[in-house]
Amino acid sequence: MNYEEAVNYINDIPFFAKSDTRQKSGNENLNFLMEELGAPHKKIKSIHIAGTNGKGSTANFIKCILEEKGYKVGIFTSPHLVDIRERIIVADNMISEEDFLHCFLTVKKAEEKIIGRGKTHISFFEFMFAMATVYFEKKSPDYVIYETGLGGRLDATNLLSPVITVITSIGLDHTKYLGDTVTDIAGEKAGIIKSDTPVVYNTGSDEADLVISKVAKSYNAEAINVAKTDYIINDLSYKSIDFSLSNSYYNYEHILINTNALYQLDNAATAIVTCNRLFGLTGGCYISQEECNKALGHFFWAGRMEFIYPNVCIDGAHNEAAVKRLIESVNKSFESKKKYILFAVAEDKDYKPMIKLLCDGLKPDGIYVTKINSKRAVSAEYIAELFASHINNNCRIKYNDDIGYIFGEACKEVLGYEDRILVCAGSLYLAGEIKQMIMEAQG
Repeated sequence: MNYEEAVNYINDIPFFAKSDTRQKSGNENLNFLMEELGAPHKKIKSIHIAGTNGKGSTANFIKCILEEKGYKVGIFTSPHLVDIRERIIVADNMISEEDFLHCFLTVKKAEEKIIGRGKTHISFFEFMFAMATVYFEKKSPDYVIYETGLGGRLDATNLLSPVITVITSIGLDHTKYLGDTVTDIAGEKAGIIKSDTPVVYNTGSDEADLVISKVAKSYNAEAINVAKTDYIINDLSYKSIDFSLSNSYYNYEHILINTNALYQLDNAATAIVTCNRLFGLTGGCYISQEECNKALGHFFWAGRMEFIYPNVCIDGAHNEAAVKRLIESVNKSFESKKKYILFAVAEDKDYKPMIKLLCDGLKPDGIYVTKINSKRAVSAEYIAELFASHINNNCRIKYNDDIGYIFGEACKEVLGYEDRILVCAGSLYLAGEIKQMIMEAQG
């Protein structure tokens, strides 16, 4: 078997294991598999992150800080935008095709053994998690940062025994699996909290905060609420945000991050608080002002307010909470510009409120609708009809299921016009397909 065949095999695995109601992925079979592999997930210090939005960004901020402190860091995130190997990284390098194939074969062999003992196949995400742990054991980083795939309590990554846990913004998403209230979802995310292990949280919700603090208390886990840390914006530009952060323990002035996405302030603050608590656990010192500036200056997270052209940005916002933060960032940075939207979405998302938010919040001059390349896609025509119900007669709508065609049409509308901006949102799949097209066009 070669690399391409291994990728095809993995992509054919159901994303979730067969289960009842909200039990989207029990870990019994995965536990047997990890034991067969020699428990690689237990051999490297881990940091575990759950949340509705901001997990990947927070993970990357933490990675930047730890690397500035001289640590070798691995990171496991999802989904990928273009290349499946984006999910497994050590330092700044994706897992190589050769190592990917080796890890795949190692996990596949172990799975065949447990199936021979009467166990069932594991899911797509569980397979990727197992591969990542095998790779990280081989590369021996000082820390590995793991992002949950969905929820927390039943997630494959919850087999970890982390040194610290992190819970980011919580909102309504994946309600079929996690519950239809913020309280229910917070309970699922809080499932990653471990006994006597600090949890840093920045949920953006008083309801969620109550759940997190209650669960933490039951596990004798120190609960650190980042919302009690003050951070202010000093300056906001097209390319960056200058902010300051302080609490009773430390103070940082004029930290610069290379993005104008306001929601990244929450993620940066969460990362700083997490790392300082981690350094306290290990007897180290707080990150210095200079280290903080250097670390956060290296931050980049593709598909999150990423400008692929000077006035064309892609953002993976795919739920109400994320769309609200996207609108806030666009309006703050580009208040006087005409707004255009390119939108596509998956059928399992609550897209009707998202569409209304985009229309009411951005008041677009033009809307372009397309269809993601997925079994979960919704037709462009249907989504265009929903947009039409929320706009005035001066806003034009164009739709086509061909992403390449409609993206080209949208770019014609804005490229070369300094008073216009195109915002591409609704799905990380859309962001990934746009990036793939640009990469192929550039050779």
